[in-house]
Amino acid sequence: MAEIALPLIVTAIANPDLEGFVAGTLFSQGWNVIHRALDAESLISFLDHHPEERENVILIYSPDLPGLSPDLIASRQGSLRQVIGFSQNQDDQKLFLGMHSTPHDATELLNIVRSFVRAPLLRSSAIQSSRSRRARVIALGTPSGSPGCTTVAINLAMELSALGHETLLLDADVRRPSVAALLSQHKLDADLDSRSISPHLSLSEFTQLRVSEFPDYLDRFTEKFDFLIIDLGSIEGVSDSLTDRRWTSTLIHWSCERADELWILGRADVLGLYRMKSLVEDFTQISIRAKVSVILNMKVSGKKGDQRETHFLSSVAPLQPQRIFSLPRDSRSTIKAEDERATLMEIDEKGALRKSIARIAVEVAG
Repeated sequence: MAEIALPLIVTAIANPDLEGFVAGTLFSQGWNVIHRALDAESLISFLDHHPEERENVILIYSPDLPGLSPDLIASRQGSLRQVIGFSQNQDDQKLFLGMHSTPHDATELLNIVRSFVRAPLLRSSAIQSSRSRRARVIALGTPSGSPGCTTVAINLAMELSALGHETLLLDADVRRPSVAALLSQHKLDADLDSRSISPHLSLSEFTQLRVSEFPDYLDRFTEKFDFLIIDLGSIEGVSDSLTDRRWTSTLIHWSCERADELWILGRADVLGLYRMKSLVEDFTQISIRAKVSVILNMKVSGKKGDQRETHFLSSVAPLQPQRIFSLPRDSRSTIKAEDERATLMEIDEKGALRKSIARIAVEVAG
């Protein structure tokens, strides 16, 4: 299994507030801050005495460090994994290498630094995060063991395509891909591009063989389609995924930073609430750019269902979700759709679940 080495962090920033913010934020997110230089001399000394670590170091600096010069940064760039500079001064940004405007918050800082964690894998994609793109990107994930993510992703994509929007459904559940099986699409993972299966609807599946082409792969799709629906499957341990070495975490990392929205599906039964609470606790440890929404899946009617919904809403409150949807339990329709390898629209157009997903699609497209 392909691995991507995690970087080591060295800071060289004189301003104590900025340095504390950078080092503290990165440490809290799992990066190893191995040295905090007070001046250029201490930076040079550390790098010269740790040649075995130097190639994996990301140097985060500011031109205000005593003794620091553009020539010094340029001379060290080739021996380090990456150099990132922060300054609001336009002259500094012209003279020094690797300069960025000083980040305003943790999300902005993490987005910059994470773009180099998988370098060069994600570098071009993350740095160009501000570029205009055609597609609206919605990623769907669930706590471990919570079913329904793929069913919702398939039918959301179908409803959006029925509204006339060019839609791509990307199966990014690399451990348990199932879109192809549920829609009877043989050898979907062998297609180098997306596969059109109906008017305005295409499918694709992310595999390990495509990991090296990942930035171009996603950029191409976001320019080609109106909507990109990503089925992530389980996102349990999401805080670890954002610094994970394994290629299997690539789509989770990209979705948290580059998707427009991350939708989290959960159930309100005993195990569903337990797993959702664990996932919510995980999310409180990280900062992501995608806007979070929540779906209460397989909602049951009646007093018991209302009580469970109250507990569910309480459990997801710390996420401060942008939107909260609910989908009814509709076992008859979902079982029939699985048996016939079809979408809900095709087998039960008037079913409760199909109507609920159609309403969500209209809201999203509106």
